Amino acid sequence: MIDQNHENNQLPKELNAVFSELEVFKHLRNAGVKKSVGFSCSYLFR
Repeated sequence: MIDQNHENNQLPKELNAVFSELEVFKHLRNAGVKKSVGFSCSYLFR
């Protein structure tokens, strides 16, 4: 059976650490990257 990964657990641990340290998703919000429906921008970026 294929394991279902949680949306926040899609990246390797190393990339999660880099995204967290650089605050990538905060910068996406500050840049005005928005969606009206569907998956969040951070989910799609991952």
